[in-house]
Amino acid sequence: MTGKSLDSAVFVGTARDCARWLPDVLANLANLSRLYDRTAFIFAVSDATDATATLLRNWLGKERAGKVLDLGELAGRFERRTERIAFARNACLEEVRGSAFADYGHMVVTDMDDVLAAPLDLGSYARAAEWLDAAPDRAGVFASAWPRYYDIWALRHPTWCPHDCWHRIWERPVRESFEAAKFREVFARQIALPPVMRPIEVRSAFGGLGLYRLPYALNAGYVGLDAQGREVSEHVAFNEAIGRAGGRLFVFPELQVRAPQQHLYNAGEFGVRWRAAMRLRQAVERYRPAWRTLQQSR
Repeated sequence: MTGKSLDSAVFVGTARDCARWLPDVLANLANLSRLYDRTAFIFAVSDATDATATLLRNWLGKERAGKVLDLGELAGRFERRTERIAFARNACLEEVRGSAFADYGHMVVTDMDDVLAAPLDLGSYARAAEWLDAAPDRAGVFASAWPRYYDIWALRHPTWCPHDCWHRIWERPVRESFEAAKFREVFARQIALPPVMRPIEVRSAFGGLGLYRLPYALNAGYVGLDAQGREVSEHVAFNEAIGRAGGRLFVFPELQVRAPQQHLYNAGEFGVRWRAAMRLRQAVERYRPAWRTLQQSR
């Protein structure tokens, strides 16, 4: 840690049935908030069947500035999950725009589930925030993950992942298996990033924790479907709008969350052929780390 406090941040997150993880997630957010002179929290809850909303309200209490938005049941209004998530994230943005927090310096976008349940390194976060503020065209930084960067759906990078990975899987050739397409489009792109690596410029990313300069964020919006009506990661439209406005975005390898196991390769879900293929890939990766192709100058 640098010893210098950050100015201000509004934390925003969307939640559905996150009660089991919230004590650990909120402990992380409380620790991050202590790095700032001023903080606020906006949470949107929808379609929940557990105590998520109550836990969030109790945590805010009277000590913390902010609000819990109860959006009710969105499943009846929006058929697709990505539509519902985009609606909830936009509701948070609208609340920030109309609040006293609209002039804060940072907006911290968080997942509220197991991604942020493991303790975060506060020094890494502080260095990421200070690096973000060190140049006016840096608009956002995103966490990497241990043991591998996992959030390929939200990722856009010229070589690492230039397209929507799930569209390629869903629309794979008839003769190609689901397993083959997923290995190519997801697992082959889930690479381990050394924490000492320089920030990686991207068009889009997320990974459970994103730190934005608030003025850039308030001029963007989330979209959950593409022009063909297909589900997309809502972060892509948001991040690409920031890019069109001149903001640059980066994955910050030193800042790491714990990758959820359900998003990573699990040998038990695949047959002998694919387990052998993954062992071969991992052996090759030890000698030719994929991250080296992502190295770039600042």
